[in-house]
Amino acid sequence: MTHKTIAFIEPGPNLVQFLAAVGRRLGPDHRAAFFSTRVKSRSLLRRLGQDPQPRRRSRPDADAGPPLDMASLLTRLRKTGDRALVEARSPEVIQLARDLDDFLDRHEPAGIFLWNGSGLSAAIADQLASRRGIPRIFAENGYLPNTLQVDPQGVNAFASIGRGMDLDEIRSLSYGPEQIREFERMLADYRAGRAPRRTLPPEGRVRPSPLAYLIQAWHDWRERDHHIDGNRLIPREIPTLPERFVFFPLQVRSDSQLTMHSPIYGNRLDQAIADLREAIGAVAPNLKLVVKLHPADLGKTDYDPIVREFPDVIWIGGGDVRGILRAAECVVTVNSTVGIEGLLFDKPVVTLGDNFYVREGLVHPVTERQQLAARLSEALTRPPDRELIAQYLRYLYFHAFVRAHWRDHSPASLDNLARRIRLMAGD
Repeated sequence: MTHKTIAFIEPGPNLVQFLAAVGRRLGPDHRAAFFSTRVKSRSLLRRLGQDPQPRRRSRPDADAGPPLDMASLLTRLRKTGDRALVEARSPEVIQLARDLDDFLDRHEPAGIFLWNGSGLSAAIADQLASRRGIPRIFAENGYLPNTLQVDPQGVNAFASIGRGMDLDEIRSLSYGPEQIREFERMLADYRAGRAPRRTLPPEGRVRPSPLAYLIQAWHDWRERDHHIDGNRLIPREIPTLPERFVFFPLQVRSDSQLTMHSPIYGNRLDQAIADLREAIGAVAPNLKLVVKLHPADLGKTDYDPIVREFPDVIWIGGGDVRGILRAAECVVTVNSTVGIEGLLFDKPVVTLGDNFYVREGLVHPVTERQQLAARLSEALTRPPDRELIAQYLRYLYFHAFVRAHWRDHSPASLDNLARRIRLMAGD
Protein backbone atom coordinates (compact mmCIF):
# COMPACT_ATOMS: atom_id res chain seq x y z
CA MET A 1 0.00 0.00 0.00
CA THR A 2 1.26 3.49 -0.85
CA HIS A 3 0.99 5.73 2.16
CA LYS A 4 0.35 9.44 2.10
CA THR A 5 2.71 11.30 4.39
CA ILE A 6 1.75 14.19 6.63
CA ALA A 7 4.91 16.05 7.63
CA PHE A 8 4.97 17.73 11.04
CA ILE A 9 7.55 20.52 11.03
CA GLU A 10 9.40 21.52 14.20
CA PRO A 11 6.76 20.71 16.84
CA GLY A 12 7.56 22.13 20.26
CA PRO A 13 8.10 19.76 23.20
CA ASN A 14 4.62 20.48 24.58
CA LEU A 15 3.04 19.37 21.31
CA VAL A 16 5.09 16.29 20.42
CA GLN A 17 3.21 13.61 22.33
CA PHE A 18 -0.17 14.91 21.20
CA LEU A 19 0.86 15.21 17.54
CA ALA A 20 2.46 11.77 17.56
CA ALA A 21 -0.88 10.41 18.78
CA VAL A 22 -2.73 12.37 16.08
CA GLY A 23 -0.33 10.90 13.52
CA ARG A 24 -1.36 7.41 14.57
CA ARG A 25 -5.05 8.37 14.07
CA LEU A 26 -4.61 9.60 10.50
CA GLY A 27 -5.76 6.26 9.13
CA PRO A 28 -4.22 3.18 7.55
CA ASP A 29 -3.30 4.96 4.31
CA HIS A 30 -1.50 7.85 6.04
CA ARG A 31 1.67 8.05 8.04
CA ALA A 32 3.33 10.85 9.98
CA ALA A 33 6.89 12.08 9.49
CA PHE A 34 8.56 14.55 11.85
CA PHE A 35 11.21 17.15 11.14
CA SER A 36 12.78 18.70 14.21
CA THR A 37 16.03 20.37 15.19
CA ARG A 38 14.98 20.85 18.83
CA VAL A 39 16.84 18.66 21.29
CA LYS A 40 13.90 17.98 23.63
CA SER A 41 11.47 17.38 20.77
CA ARG A 42 13.83 14.91 19.08
CA SER A 43 14.31 13.04 22.36
CA LEU A 44 10.55 12.83 22.88
CA LEU A 45 9.95 11.63 19.33
CA ARG A 46 12.48 8.81 19.73
CA ARG A 47 10.90 7.76 23.03
CA LEU A 48 7.54 7.67 21.25
CA GLY A 49 8.86 5.36 18.53
CA GLN A 50 9.28 8.04 15.86
CA ASP A 51 12.34 8.66 13.69
CA PRO A 52 12.92 12.43 13.75
CA GLN A 53 14.54 13.97 10.70
CA PRO A 54 17.12 15.07 9.81
CA ARG A 55 19.13 12.18 11.19
CA ARG A 56 22.30 14.12 10.59
CA ARG A 57 22.52 17.85 10.02
CA SER A 58 24.05 18.85 6.71
CA ARG A 59 27.32 20.79 6.68
CA PRO A 60 26.88 24.59 6.89
CA ASP A 61 27.65 26.03 3.47
CA ALA A 62 26.51 29.49 2.44
CA ASP A 63 26.92 28.63 -1.25
CA ALA A 64 24.48 25.71 -1.40
CA GLY A 65 20.84 25.02 -0.73
CA PRO A 66 17.49 25.80 -2.38
CA PRO A 67 16.82 29.41 -3.43
CA LEU A 68 14.79 31.34 -0.89
CA ASP A 69 12.74 34.49 -1.25
CA MET A 70 14.37 36.25 1.70
CA ALA A 71 12.08 39.31 1.56
CA SER A 72 8.97 37.12 1.76
CA LEU A 73 10.57 35.00 4.47
CA LEU A 74 11.13 38.06 6.65
CA THR A 75 7.39 38.87 6.63
CA ARG A 76 6.61 35.51 8.28
CA LEU A 77 9.17 35.57 11.10
CA ARG A 78 8.39 36.56 14.67
CA LYS A 79 11.80 36.54 16.37
CA THR A 80 14.28 39.36 15.92
CA GLY A 81 17.13 36.84 15.98
CA ASP A 82 15.62 34.79 13.16
CA ARG A 83 15.13 37.91 11.05
CA ALA A 84 18.75 38.89 11.64
CA LEU A 85 19.92 35.45 10.44
CA VAL A 86 17.84 35.76 7.27
CA GLU A 87 18.96 39.33 6.58
CA ALA A 88 22.58 38.18 6.91
CA ARG A 89 21.92 35.14 4.70
CA SER A 90 23.53 33.13 7.45
CA PRO A 91 24.93 29.65 6.70
CA GLU A 92 22.60 28.44 9.46
CA VAL A 93 19.59 29.49 7.36
CA ILE A 94 21.01 27.86 4.22
CA GLN A 95 21.73 24.65 6.13
CA LEU A 96 18.22 24.54 7.55
CA ALA A 97 16.70 25.18 4.11
CA ARG A 98 18.79 22.37 2.63
CA ASP A 99 17.75 19.93 5.34
CA LEU A 100 14.08 20.83 4.87
CA ASP A 101 14.37 20.60 1.10
CA ASP A 102 15.90 17.11 1.39
CA PHE A 103 13.18 16.11 3.87
CA LEU A 104 10.40 17.17 1.49
CA ASP A 105 12.09 15.45 -1.45
CA ARG A 106 12.44 12.21 0.51
CA HIS A 107 8.88 12.07 1.86
CA GLU A 108 6.86 13.92 -0.82
CA PRO A 109 4.21 14.75 1.78
CA ALA A 110 0.54 15.22 1.00
CA GLY A 111 0.51 18.06 3.51
CA ILE A 112 2.75 19.78 6.04
CA PHE A 113 1.63 20.73 9.54
CA LEU A 114 3.08 23.98 10.90
CA TRP A 115 2.42 25.18 14.42
CA ASN A 116 1.93 28.97 14.31
CA GLY A 117 4.16 29.29 11.23
CA SER A 118 6.33 32.18 12.50
CA GLY A 119 9.36 30.10 13.47
CA LEU A 120 12.35 29.86 11.13
CA SER A 121 11.87 26.19 10.22
CA ALA A 122 8.15 26.64 9.66
CA ALA A 123 8.55 29.75 7.52
CA ILE A 124 11.17 28.09 5.31
CA ALA A 125 9.10 24.90 5.02
CA ASP A 126 6.06 26.99 4.09
CA GLN A 127 7.96 28.56 1.22
CA LEU A 128 9.48 25.28 -0.03
CA ALA A 129 6.14 23.45 0.20
CA SER A 130 4.33 26.25 -1.64
CA ARG A 131 6.67 25.83 -4.62
CA ARG A 132 5.87 22.12 -4.72
CA GLY A 133 2.13 22.69 -4.44
CA ILE A 134 2.00 20.90 -1.08
CA PRO A 135 -0.94 21.99 1.11
CA ARG A 136 0.08 23.78 4.30
CA ILE A 137 -1.82 23.18 7.51
CA PHE A 138 -1.20 25.97 10.02
CA ALA A 139 -2.33 25.46 13.61
CA GLU A 140 -2.46 27.42 16.84
CA ASN A 141 -4.49 27.48 20.03
CA GLY A 142 -8.13 28.35 19.39
CA TYR A 143 -9.85 31.31 21.02
CA LEU A 144 -12.57 29.22 22.65
CA PRO A 145 -12.17 26.45 25.24
CA ASN A 146 -10.69 23.17 23.91
CA THR A 147 -10.33 24.43 20.35
CA LEU A 148 -7.54 24.84 17.82
CA GLN A 149 -7.18 27.14 14.85
CA VAL A 150 -6.32 25.04 11.80
CA ASP A 151 -6.08 27.00 8.57
CA PRO A 152 -4.46 26.70 5.10
CA GLN A 153 -3.13 30.27 5.05
CA GLY A 154 -1.89 30.93 8.56
CA VAL A 155 -3.07 31.73 12.06
CA ASN A 156 -4.37 34.84 13.78
CA ALA A 157 -4.25 37.75 11.28
CA PHE A 158 -2.97 35.47 8.50
CA ALA A 159 -5.90 33.04 8.93
CA SER A 160 -8.62 32.76 6.31
CA ILE A 161 -11.22 32.16 9.05
CA GLY A 162 -14.50 33.70 7.91
CA ARG A 163 -12.84 35.79 5.20
CA GLY A 164 -15.07 34.36 2.48
CA MET A 165 -18.30 35.14 4.34
CA ASP A 166 -19.85 38.48 5.14
CA LEU A 167 -21.37 38.94 8.57
CA ASP A 168 -24.93 38.67 7.22
CA GLU A 169 -24.12 35.16 5.98
CA ILE A 170 -22.72 34.25 9.37
CA ARG A 171 -25.78 35.76 11.02
CA SER A 172 -28.05 33.56 8.89
CA LEU A 173 -26.40 30.24 9.84
CA SER A 174 -28.74 27.90 11.69
CA TYR A 175 -28.00 25.59 14.61
CA GLY A 176 -30.05 22.82 16.13
CA PRO A 177 -31.35 22.84 19.70
CA GLU A 178 -28.62 20.46 20.91
CA GLN A 179 -25.91 22.66 19.39
CA ILE A 180 -27.39 25.72 21.06
CA ARG A 181 -27.45 23.90 24.43
CA GLU A 182 -23.87 22.70 23.95
CA PHE A 183 -22.70 26.20 23.10
CA GLU A 184 -24.50 27.67 26.12
CA ARG A 185 -22.91 25.05 28.40
CA MET A 186 -19.47 25.94 27.05
CA LEU A 187 -20.21 29.61 27.59
CA ALA A 188 -21.50 29.08 31.13
CA ASP A 189 -18.49 26.92 32.05
CA TYR A 190 -16.07 29.49 30.69
CA ARG A 191 -17.73 32.40 32.49
CA ALA A 192 -17.82 30.43 35.75
CA GLY A 193 -14.14 29.51 35.47
CA ARG A 194 -14.74 25.80 35.11
CA ALA A 195 -11.85 24.19 33.26
CA PRO A 196 -12.70 22.11 30.19
CA ARG A 197 -12.50 18.34 30.57
CA ARG A 198 -9.26 16.95 29.22
CA THR A 199 -7.97 13.41 28.98
CA LEU A 200 -4.37 12.49 29.78
CA PRO A 201 -2.45 10.24 27.38
CA PRO A 202 -3.15 6.58 28.24
CA GLU A 203 0.58 5.83 28.45
CA GLY A 204 1.16 8.76 30.78
CA ARG A 205 3.18 11.83 30.01
CA VAL A 206 6.43 10.98 28.23
CA ARG A 207 9.40 13.17 29.08
CA PRO A 208 12.64 13.90 27.23
CA SER A 209 15.86 12.31 28.41
CA PRO A 210 17.81 14.06 31.20
CA LEU A 211 20.57 14.80 28.69
CA ALA A 212 18.08 16.50 26.37
CA TYR A 213 16.92 18.70 29.26
CA LEU A 214 20.51 19.74 29.99
CA ILE A 215 21.37 20.48 26.37
CA GLN A 216 18.16 22.43 25.80
CA ALA A 217 18.66 24.38 29.03
CA TRP A 218 22.09 25.41 27.80
CA HIS A 219 20.70 26.54 24.44
CA ASP A 220 17.86 28.41 26.13
CA TRP A 221 20.21 30.12 28.56
CA ARG A 222 22.37 31.38 25.68
CA GLU A 223 19.41 32.67 23.66
CA ARG A 224 16.91 33.80 26.26
CA ASP A 225 16.18 37.39 27.16
CA HIS A 226 17.70 38.22 30.49
CA HIS A 227 15.15 38.28 33.29
CA ILE A 228 14.41 41.86 34.31
CA ASP A 229 14.08 42.82 37.93
CA GLY A 230 11.07 45.04 37.53
CA ASN A 231 7.30 45.40 37.85
CA ARG A 232 7.76 45.88 41.58
CA LEU A 233 5.10 48.59 41.63
CA ILE A 234 2.42 46.33 40.14
CA PRO A 235 0.37 44.19 42.55
CA ARG A 236 0.16 40.50 41.67
CA GLU A 237 -3.41 40.17 42.96
CA ILE A 238 -6.43 41.94 41.51
CA PRO A 239 -7.08 45.05 43.62
CA THR A 240 -10.48 46.54 44.29
CA LEU A 241 -11.65 47.58 40.86
CA PRO A 242 -13.25 50.96 40.17
CA GLU A 243 -16.98 51.10 39.55
CA ARG A 244 -16.49 51.97 35.87
CA PHE A 245 -13.40 51.28 33.81
CA VAL A 246 -11.89 50.42 30.43
CA PHE A 247 -9.78 47.25 30.44
CA PHE A 248 -6.54 46.98 28.44
CA PRO A 249 -4.88 43.52 28.71
CA LEU A 250 -1.25 43.60 27.63
CA GLN A 251 0.36 41.05 25.35
CA VAL A 252 3.83 39.51 25.21
CA ARG A 253 6.02 42.10 23.52
CA SER A 254 7.95 39.48 21.53
CA ASP A 255 4.83 37.65 20.34
CA SER A 256 4.04 37.48 16.63
CA GLN A 257 0.71 39.17 17.31
CA LEU A 258 2.62 42.38 18.08
CA THR A 259 5.77 42.01 16.00
CA MET A 260 3.84 41.06 12.85
CA HIS A 261 0.19 42.10 13.17
CA SER A 262 0.24 45.42 15.02
CA PRO A 263 0.73 48.06 12.30
CA ILE A 264 -0.05 51.08 14.49
CA TYR A 265 1.92 50.40 17.66
CA GLY A 266 4.08 47.38 16.94
CA ASN A 267 5.10 46.23 20.41
CA ARG A 268 5.21 49.77 21.83
CA LEU A 269 2.52 49.07 24.38
CA ASP A 270 3.71 52.05 26.44
CA GLN A 271 2.61 54.32 23.60
CA ALA A 272 -0.73 52.51 23.33
CA ILE A 273 -1.32 53.01 27.06
CA ALA A 274 -0.53 56.74 26.76
CA ASP A 275 -2.89 57.15 23.81
CA LEU A 276 -5.67 55.15 25.46
CA ARG A 277 -5.37 57.14 28.68
CA GLU A 278 -5.64 60.38 26.67
CA ALA A 279 -8.63 59.07 24.70
CA ILE A 280 -10.49 58.07 27.87
CA GLY A 281 -9.83 61.51 29.32
CA ALA A 282 -11.31 63.10 26.19
CA VAL A 283 -14.48 61.01 25.79
CA ALA A 284 -15.24 59.48 29.21
CA PRO A 285 -13.25 61.18 31.98
CA ASN A 286 -15.36 59.43 34.63
CA LEU A 287 -13.89 56.04 33.58
CA LYS A 288 -10.62 54.65 34.85
CA LEU A 289 -8.07 52.69 32.82
CA VAL A 290 -7.20 49.21 34.13
CA VAL A 291 -4.11 47.54 32.63
CA LYS A 292 -3.19 43.89 33.22
CA LEU A 293 0.22 42.40 32.48
CA HIS A 294 0.46 39.23 30.44
CA PRO A 295 1.64 36.40 32.72
CA ALA A 296 4.31 35.33 30.21
CA ASP A 297 5.78 38.84 30.09
CA LEU A 298 6.20 39.50 33.81
CA GLY A 299 9.92 38.79 33.79
CA LYS A 300 10.67 40.21 30.34
CA THR A 301 9.30 43.77 30.26
CA ASP A 302 9.56 46.31 33.07
CA TYR A 303 6.50 48.54 33.19
CA ASP A 304 7.44 50.34 36.41
CA PRO A 305 8.52 53.52 34.54
CA ILE A 306 5.06 53.75 32.96
CA VAL A 307 3.42 53.10 36.34
CA ARG A 308 5.30 56.12 37.71
CA GLU A 309 4.42 58.23 34.67
CA PHE A 310 0.67 57.48 34.89
CA PRO A 311 -0.23 57.14 38.58
CA ASP A 312 -3.97 57.31 37.78
CA VAL A 313 -3.83 54.03 35.82
CA ILE A 314 -4.74 50.89 37.78
CA TRP A 315 -2.26 48.06 37.18
CA ILE A 316 -2.72 44.34 37.75
CA GLY A 317 0.07 41.77 37.65
CA GLY A 318 -1.92 38.55 37.92
CA GLY A 319 -5.27 36.93 38.60
CA ASP A 320 -8.09 35.52 36.50
CA VAL A 321 -8.95 37.79 33.59
CA ARG A 322 -12.61 36.72 33.73
CA GLY A 323 -13.35 38.68 36.88
CA ILE A 324 -11.98 41.81 35.23
CA LEU A 325 -13.88 41.21 32.00
CA ARG A 326 -17.11 40.71 33.90
CA ALA A 327 -16.79 44.14 35.54
CA ALA A 328 -15.33 46.11 32.63
CA GLU A 329 -17.36 48.59 30.65
CA CYS A 330 -15.26 48.13 27.52
CA VAL A 331 -12.27 46.03 26.41
CA VAL A 332 -9.41 47.45 24.35
CA THR A 333 -6.86 45.06 22.90
CA VAL A 334 -4.28 45.13 20.16
CA ASN A 335 -5.34 41.76 18.74
CA SER A 336 -5.26 39.16 21.51
CA THR A 337 -7.48 36.26 22.47
CA VAL A 338 -8.96 38.55 25.13
CA GLY A 339 -10.80 40.34 22.34
CA ILE A 340 -12.86 37.19 21.79
CA GLU A 341 -13.16 36.71 25.55
CA GLY A 342 -14.57 40.22 25.79
CA LEU A 343 -17.23 39.23 23.26
CA LEU A 344 -18.01 36.15 25.36
CA PHE A 345 -18.88 38.53 28.19
CA ASP A 346 -21.01 40.75 25.90
CA LYS A 347 -18.54 43.62 26.15
CA PRO A 348 -17.81 46.15 23.39
CA VAL A 349 -14.30 45.57 22.06
CA VAL A 350 -11.92 48.10 20.50
CA THR A 351 -9.00 46.64 18.53
CA LEU A 352 -5.69 48.34 17.74
CA GLY A 353 -4.23 45.66 15.43
CA ASP A 354 -5.12 42.94 12.94
CA ASN A 355 -6.74 39.56 13.51
CA PHE A 356 -9.35 37.44 11.76
CA TYR A 357 -12.06 38.62 14.17
CA VAL A 358 -11.27 42.32 13.62
CA ARG A 359 -14.38 43.11 11.60
CA GLU A 360 -16.61 46.16 11.65
CA GLY A 361 -19.87 45.20 13.34
CA LEU A 362 -18.21 42.70 15.68
CA VAL A 363 -15.62 45.05 17.15
CA HIS A 364 -14.54 48.67 16.76
CA PRO A 365 -11.30 48.56 14.73
CA VAL A 366 -8.78 51.39 15.04
CA THR A 367 -6.61 51.73 11.92
CA GLU A 368 -4.96 55.08 12.75
CA ARG A 369 -3.95 56.55 16.10
CA GLN A 370 -6.19 59.59 15.54
CA GLN A 371 -9.26 57.33 15.43
CA LEU A 372 -8.85 55.93 18.93
CA ALA A 373 -10.99 58.48 20.81
CA ALA A 374 -13.84 58.29 18.28
CA ARG A 375 -13.87 54.48 18.20
CA LEU A 376 -13.75 54.32 21.99
CA SER A 377 -16.69 56.73 22.19
CA GLU A 378 -18.66 54.52 19.76
CA ALA A 379 -17.89 51.42 21.81
CA LEU A 380 -19.04 53.10 25.02
CA THR A 381 -22.28 54.49 23.58
CA ARG A 382 -23.36 51.88 21.03
CA PRO A 383 -24.61 48.55 22.48
CA PRO A 384 -23.00 45.47 20.92
CA ASP A 385 -25.05 43.50 18.40
CA ARG A 386 -25.38 40.54 20.75
CA GLU A 387 -27.19 38.25 18.32
CA LEU A 388 -24.56 38.79 15.62
CA ILE A 389 -21.78 38.22 18.15
CA ALA A 390 -23.45 35.03 19.41
CA GLN A 391 -23.77 33.78 15.83
CA TYR A 392 -20.14 34.61 15.10
CA LEU A 393 -18.96 32.77 18.19
CA ARG A 394 -21.10 29.75 17.25
CA TYR A 395 -19.57 29.87 13.78
CA LEU A 396 -16.09 29.75 15.31
CA TYR A 397 -17.03 26.95 17.69
CA PHE A 398 -18.89 24.66 15.28
CA HIS A 399 -17.27 25.45 11.93
CA ALA A 400 -14.01 27.40 11.92
CA PHE A 401 -12.15 25.93 14.88
CA VAL A 402 -11.33 22.27 15.45
CA ARG A 403 -12.75 20.78 18.62
CA ALA A 404 -9.40 19.55 19.90
CA HIS A 405 -6.54 20.63 22.14
CA TRP A 406 -2.98 19.48 22.61
CA ARG A 407 -3.64 18.97 26.33
CA ASP A 408 -6.61 16.73 25.56
CA HIS A 409 -5.68 13.20 24.44
CA SER A 410 -9.26 11.95 24.28
CA PRO A 411 -10.18 9.96 21.14
CA ALA A 412 -12.53 12.75 20.05
CA SER A 413 -9.79 15.40 20.32
CA LEU A 414 -7.26 13.28 18.41
CA ASP A 415 -9.75 12.21 15.75
CA ASN A 416 -11.12 15.72 15.21
CA LEU A 417 -7.68 17.08 14.41
CA ALA A 418 -6.70 14.04 12.33
CA ARG A 419 -9.91 14.42 10.32
CA ARG A 420 -9.25 18.12 9.63
CA ILE A 421 -5.65 17.39 8.61
CA ARG A 422 -6.77 14.73 6.12
CA LEU A 423 -9.39 17.08 4.71
CA MET A 424 -6.91 19.94 4.26
CA ALA A 425 -4.37 17.58 2.70
CA GLY A 426 -6.93 16.79 0.00
CA ASP A 427 -8.10 13.41 1.28
